[in-house]
Amino acid sequence: MIDKKSPIPVYYQLKSLIEKDIKSGKLKPGDSIKTEMEYCEEFGISRMTVRQALKVLENDGLILRERGRGSFVSHLKIEQEGLMSFTEMAKSKDMTPSTIVASFDTIKIEEIAEKLNLNPEEDIYQLVRIRNADNIPVAVEKAYLPVKMVQDFNTKDLTGSLYKILTEDYGITNLSSKTSFSAVMASEELKDQLKITEDMPLLKLENLYYSPKLSYYELSYYRSDYFKITVNLNK
Repeated sequence: MIDKKSPIPVYYQLKSLIEKDIKSGKLKPGDSIKTEMEYCEEFGISRMTVRQALKVLENDGLILRERGRGSFVSHLKIEQEGLMSFTEMAKSKDMTPSTIVASFDTIKIEEIAEKLNLNPEEDIYQLVRIRNADNIPVAVEKAYLPVKMVQDFNTKDLTGSLYKILTEDYGITNLSSKTSFSAVMASEELKDQLKITEDMPLLKLENLYYSPKLSYYELSYYRSDYFKITVNLNK
């Protein structure tokens, strides 16, 4: 209930009630919540107050508001903070990770060779994987590795951690990374791989991993409704 005599602002009380229903599981991801007018009538409050509460919930990532359709409970977002594997990220949200190898090829691409400080004619492994959380495709990852440094890479279990393969099978340790991220619209190919039907912005991550023994490049596309990035800055 909402106590209009309380020193706690009414919009915040409403926000807390809706948030409690979401976190308790009463409202599940994808569920629609009541309309602004329904909240107004139920609690005898103004539409402006309701909108303020919903805006806070939207900013907190708990709901999505779509013009003409209403408001819906957001999916729990997988969070990347620092050098975390996809498996670590998914498990941190109590989600079950799985991987599908979409393709594995040996290619020659001058642009990628330049990133890896290779001769343009050198062979490069291209590994494309679909990353799932609770059986929902949430990311497409493309990894590029120099063939000469990881011979027989195609014989490994590529549904698991690439970092584990590199450290345990090839003795490559002390990997650092240079990461950049941006927002892009999903191409038709990515929409098909991620099983989405509508236009959707994706988070694009570019990682260049390097060590004294090896450099490899990874290009990833993450669904923005399932994923967020946290960056810790110190001065």
